[in-house]
Amino acid sequence: MKTLGVLDEERLALLPGKYIPSHEFCFFLHDKLASLLVEYDYNRVQDTVVDAFEEAIKGREDEFYDLDLVDFMKRNDLVEPYKHHILSHTVMALTSDMLHFIYEALTCLEKRKFSVAFSLLRKPLKEHLFFLSWILADEDDFISRFESKNYVSFSGVSKEMKIEIIDKAISKFHIQEAFDAETIWNYVYSKKHSNGFEPTWQRATHLTTSQGDLLKTEDYSLNFIFQNNFDDDYYEFLRLKLPYIFLYITQVVLESFSRVHPANEKTVSHLIISVMGCYEALFIDGRSMAISRMLQRHFGDILSCIHCESKLKIKKRNATDLYLHESVVCESCGLRSEVPLYWLLAKAKVTLA
Repeated sequence: MKTLGVLDEERLALLPGKYIPSHEFCFFLHDKLASLLVEYDYNRVQDTVVDAFEEAIKGREDEFYDLDLVDFMKRNDLVEPYKHHILSHTVMALTSDMLHFIYEALTCLEKRKFSVAFSLLRKPLKEHLFFLSWILADEDDFISRFESKNYVSFSGVSKEMKIEIIDKAISKFHIQEAFDAETIWNYVYSKKHSNGFEPTWQRATHLTTSQGDLLKTEDYSLNFIFQNNFDDDYYEFLRLKLPYIFLYITQVVLESFSRVHPANEKTVSHLIISVMGCYEALFIDGRSMAISRMLQRHFGDILSCIHCESKLKIKKRNATDLYLHESVVCESCGLRSEVPLYWLLAKAKVTLA
């Protein structure tokens, strides 16, 4: 069984070998975002405004005992602290809740609990991700809707507006060319797109469905109830689409967090290069691996085996090891060489503008 070395092999025992790399790649992205969330939370980034206010009123706490900080900032036109306070808490809470659902969904896929997995994927991909995209696309519009009667202001968003928001979010990415707003809408929201998630989510959530040809429950059947869980159709359905959406999630979260508090540019560049390079190596034709070609251009003269000193070439078959584990197996001697990618990128001052 060929794995990427991201998950313990016993967890992957029920997955067909063809689908293991896709699943591990999705878990790799989940874990990277979870680590980022933990780091931001540890540094209390979301409490910057609260901490500053508490420092300012030291010795006068009794005067402000009943103060509503959000209301106080709004009434006194403290625009930037107000926005930071709202957005930082919202971005981190949305990301945390989204990752909880994603973790459980991916774990259910390992156990072939397809109905539960798809039910769990529906909320983070349709709702959490869209709200994070909205914040990234137009934070002022999001806040204005968030402030009052958001149960009305966030409902009834048209297809055209959703595509516009996703497109605006993409425009804030370091690497934009990999994503298409209408494709993402079709995957996540369309009830008529044969490759979309929505028909499957509806069937996973409801025993009978009827809207459109893709959602009609068959006679003498109930959705998912009589399915053979050892069919591999749903793994095939997810193999290419889920990594693409997860790649979009990663970019949205990275950029949203950077607006809460700017991250180290070298760290952000390393993470984006790693995830994009790994995605290319797994799912794109070898001739179209732009990230790997870029690294070969920058580091080709110094990339050599530490054992036999033969030149190391970044190819489709070894690129995932480079991006996930920062090592490459030499084609000449068969031994593994460590390749400190983060250090190389930092020393060469390779960052994504």
